[in-house]
Amino acid sequence: MTSPMLAGAAATNNNGGHLSEPTDGYGQAPAVGSNDTPRHPPYMPRPDVAGPGVAGLGWVQDVHVHSGPIYLRIVNTLERTINRGGLAPGQRLPSQRALAQQLGVDLTTVTRAFDEARKRGLIEARGPQGSFIAPPKAGFDQAVDLSMNVPPVPDADALADMLRRGAAAVLARSNAPNLMTYHVGGGNPTDRHAAARWLQPMLGTVDDARLLLTEGAQVALAAILVSQGREGDAILCDRLVYPGLLQAAAALGRRLVTVEGDEQGMCPEALARQARECGARLVYLNPTCQNPTALTVPTSRREALARVLEREGLLAIEDDPYWHLAVTAPIALATLAPRHVFHVATLSKVISPGLRTAFVQCPSAAHAEAMAAALRATRLMGHPLVSALASQLLLDGSAQALLVQVREEARERTRMARYLLAPSLLERADGLHAWCRVPAPWTDATLVRTAQLQGLAIAPSSAFCPPGAAFASGVRLSLGLAADRRQLENALRRIDRLLLSDALPAIER
Repeated sequence: MTSPMLAGAAATNNNGGHLSEPTDGYGQAPAVGSNDTPRHPPYMPRPDVAGPGVAGLGWVQDVHVHSGPIYLRIVNTLERTINRGGLAPGQRLPSQRALAQQLGVDLTTVTRAFDEARKRGLIEARGPQGSFIAPPKAGFDQAVDLSMNVPPVPDADALADMLRRGAAAVLARSNAPNLMTYHVGGGNPTDRHAAARWLQPMLGTVDDARLLLTEGAQVALAAILVSQGREGDAILCDRLVYPGLLQAAAALGRRLVTVEGDEQGMCPEALARQARECGARLVYLNPTCQNPTALTVPTSRREALARVLEREGLLAIEDDPYWHLAVTAPIALATLAPRHVFHVATLSKVISPGLRTAFVQCPSAAHAEAMAAALRATRLMGHPLVSALASQLLLDGSAQALLVQVREEARERTRMARYLLAPSLLERADGLHAWCRVPAPWTDATLVRTAQLQGLAIAPSSAFCPPGAAFASGVRLSLGLAADRRQLENALRRIDRLLLSDALPAIER
């Protein structure tokens, strides 16, 4: 699903934000009463501005003013100096060795800082010429999509190389005619072996007879609904859910019935009561980095929900796309109640949507057979070349290596959201997204329209609400699709300014 973006949006100033002087990455501000208050107004020209050519070292003095890891202090000081005009695009930075000597730190510390600065789009390397302040990007303040949950791409060249090597390995070990003919759906033994290795950190040992592969989590979700009910059946769910469930339920004629929850997730007693009242036998849960609220259900609540599933004889769909990205990922519900849970994991949210591969551990072999029949009735089979490529990347370790980079980048972006968005607005940030309250006089609808006029696409709470259910105003900000951290920072600051503004624009009154 592609989000509409409005072109030609008016550019906005990049220098705003309710906080302007970070001290520890995107973390802590100076303690009240400390001597760490900024010496200069944020984003204002400073007296040590260097002219064209080699940048001066005057900005370096501020590195020691703040606390936190030294490499992050270097990067953040550099970024603040650029933002307030102390360093200009095209200026050459001093050598890493000269900077290390000036600061009295190891060369490796400065190298790490420069690597981080390049990731943020602050500087660019020109081989033996050295490192230079990066030029502003064209259209930087215009279209930024914060509405789609897509994993960030840490290194586009490395991703392309991984895909080339993986495809070459698949073709080298495969008989092309056999690869491209009809196959039994649900994955072959090699695919299932690769899937079991990927799922092991999440689920432990996986039973091959209960494991299926599908073309992404949406296909898996639809097949589970088809195999486990009929038109008119009720499905229990949270008050805000993944939009794909809304679409699948509508297409298949299922009723979504919401269950009361609290700050720890769905309430077990409410689940049991609602199941008895409406006769539902299936419940949908997204307990880790929940979409859209970023809530992770704690272990104690998962254990209580598992007991309800077993006592009431319910089946659950555990939609688990963000487990590998979560700051803290408790034990899977499928491990606590394995005979009552369809566990769905996908590569789309942690590696790439283009691989179109998801893995489903079913409650039993009989459930797997019923789901496989539903897959054959609607899809016949998956794409064998894509499945083979996904399995190759899992088996040779390429996917795991990329996951480490994606996880590092995703966690840095969620740290940015926690720092850049006002605490009064931000409820949570984890996985690939942040969930924000929408204060009066805004509603999620007016905020979305106003953001679109400024070239920012965001997802309103209404997009996640089952038909007829009440919901509080909020917006999900997806953090992965921005081209780099600098573009994301710019977009988050603009959203923050919108939400903190005192009045709606005239167009919304």
